[in-house]
Amino acid sequence: MMKNINSFATLIEAIAYYTKFVAECSKSRDYSHHEDIMNFKRQLHVRIERERVTFND
Repeated sequence: MMKNINSFATLIEAIAYYTKFVAECSKSRDYSHHEDIMNFKRQLHVRIERERVTFND
């Protein structure tokens, strides 16, 4: 089970966690977390967009 996207203080922490989690699952060929990874990815993109808009204002 992946952490909640809102549990990360910064976007960098969330991206690092996502990258490491995906790498570990890929290395072990563990596809049981596919749905969790896809949900986290969707939430991550929403957060990236929200913070990008905030940063550009």
